[in-house]
Amino acid sequence: MKLLFLLFVAAGIAFIVYISTYLLSLKTTGKKKKFYKNLLIISFSVFVVLLGIIVFGVYSSSVQSDLQCSSTHKTTTRPPLSLKTAQDYFLLGNYDYDRGNCRQAVLDYSKSIEIDSSFTQSYNNRAYTSMRLRNFKDALPDLDKAIQLNPNYINALMNRGDIHNYYYQIDRQSAIADYRRVIALTDSDTRQQTSVCGHLFLAEHNGWNLGAFIGFFQGEFITCK
Repeated sequence: MKLLFLLFVAAGIAFIVYISTYLLSLKTTGKKKKFYKNLLIISFSVFVVLLGIIVFGVYSSSVQSDLQCSSTHKTTTRPPLSLKTAQDYFLLGNYDYDRGNCRQAVLDYSKSIEIDSSFTQSYNNRAYTSMRLRNFKDALPDLDKAIQLNPNYINALMNRGDIHNYYYQIDRQSAIADYRRVIALTDSDTRQQTSVCGHLFLAEHNGWNLGAFIGFFQGEFITCK
């Protein structure tokens, strides 16, 4: 995500250089005009190449399997010693998720919820694991339930906002409402950790487009409140 963001910035800079060079070329003649013509070709080529990489990266990320859930990982966590309570199965779910066994983690969280239907963290973690498995249809009702049980659950609000903003049943007004709720509940440090301002910025601009590029270079998302 960070790499794609940097590529967007680089493409925006290349596009600005292209436009600026084009405007300058209209006012010059001779050797300078030839220089600007070459710079036009270079800046436009860079812009096209970066745009192609971005499109390929977005497409690849949308179809490739999630590395967290498609391979085994070493983990420093340990499974609980006993499996009796909803908390035990919640911790087991976290352990299975950490080691890459996402489908088993979903089953663990489900067992936790079966024991205690008001265990909000299990709803959120089951939803997030389902998101990593690209099973957004099941993730959304889990997040709705978690937020119903705890309207101030920041992680669940962020996850639901991301589903509506990027992945499933796209509804950017709903995403904006969730992100704004997160902003109202957090301080500046937490906002930076969750990147909520950047997510809100994209939701308000309906994704990356010309208006988003202009807003970005004006520092719009940095000052979200």
